[in-house]
Amino acid sequence: MSSELSGAADANCEPGVADQPVASIGVASMRPGQRSPHLRADCTNCCGLCCVAPSFEAHQGFGFSKPAHTPCMHLLADFGCLIHEQLQARGFPGCHAFDCYGAGQRVTQGLFRGESWRASAEVATRMFHAYHRYRALHELLAMLELAIESSLPADATQLRMRFQSLESMCDSGAAVHAGFSLEVLRREVLQQVREALGRAQRVA
Repeated sequence: MSSELSGAADANCEPGVADQPVASIGVASMRPGQRSPHLRADCTNCCGLCCVAPSFEAHQGFGFSKPAHTPCMHLLADFGCLIHEQLQARGFPGCHAFDCYGAGQRVTQGLFRGESWRASAEVATRMFHAYHRYRALHELLAMLELAIESSLPADATQLRMRFQSLESMCDSGAAVHAGFSLEVLRREVLQQVREALGRAQRVA
């Protein structure tokens, strides 16, 4: 998939960030209940960021095409979804399957203290940029959390250190302002996780 929603790539950052598959790591099939609470999507504490910030395309399971930074026609005033209970039937399997890994509420409540992108164009621009980056980082956090449980003690310690480093970036806001490449970071984390899991499998 090439749409932003399907891959959560940031058009304002680096292309290809979301093009590298994570299914082999197990995150794609990891149930929300298996993750820490802050890595589970909580739509009630988000201002509908996944319905506005990303672009999506009709042929990829989203019912119709929508440009980035444009509200979905089904987004309600209270940030709920008009067809949430009918997403599959109405041709939106992409929305049904999408997971922000808790990035939406962290940006809305943590970074912007409950403010909405509807406040102003300036707030919207900053919020959408933050959401794209936090969503990518939260997916990596979910991946690391899963890998820690399956790794050898020495590797688990290193993965935990990486996890805490990403958490600190998110907590401080450096995830938005720091001059780092999401694509490079993602590759580093994927490599670290694959190597750790490979060593665990060899001794199993």
